[in-house]
Amino acid sequence: MRSALRCSLFVGSILWPFDLVAKELNLPRDEITAGRVVFLKMCARCHGTDASGGSAPDIQGMILKDVKDSARGVEAMPEIALSNEQAEQIAVYLMSLAPDQARLRLGIK
Repeated sequence: MRSALRCSLFVGSILWPFDLVAKELNLPRDEITAGRVVFLKMCARCHGTDASGGSAPDIQGMILKDVKDSARGVEAMPEIALSNEQAEQIAVYLMSLAPDQARLRLGIK
């Protein structure tokens, strides 16, 4: 599945893996699980274990561009070091929590 995540398609100015965009966000279970592990380690303290907010905002449904932009530091959030793989994994997890919102962000109707 890792190689599939690396095969990207340009969708509305957002690089996103082709097989994740296909079939309306049919997200691979193993990638969701991997993303949850990274999210719990790096993000849950502020955003809550289900990303619905805590001392930081609800981020369910964020896509890869959102994750990468946020990791650079925004408003009250400090910059955090994420590898491309970690950013992809977190984005898959967040998209799985709110697929309708993720579809809107990706421009998928």
